[in-house]
Amino acid sequence: MSTTRKDKLVAAAQQDLNKRTKQEWIEGAAILKHERFEVAGALFNCKVDELLSQQDVQSRLDAYLRPAVQKEETLNVDSEG
Repeated sequence: MSTTRKDKLVAAAQQDLNKRTKQEWIEGAAILKHERFEVAGALFNCKVDELLSQQDVQSRLDAYLRPAVQKEETLNVDSEG
């Protein structure tokens, strides 16, 4: 096995070690400096056995806690109609 292939396998294995399940992230919410209910809300649509990295969870938390504000389109209505 070449060194680069071996390094890639080691890196992939290390990355998998940093991933956790939905329940593990909820229980470890303090690591993310958030409340358990916030993490649970951010991960509500994830499968129970899906492995998530900290970066995945953090991006979901950001989207959950700070949703994009959408402006409503306003129509100019002539009052003299």
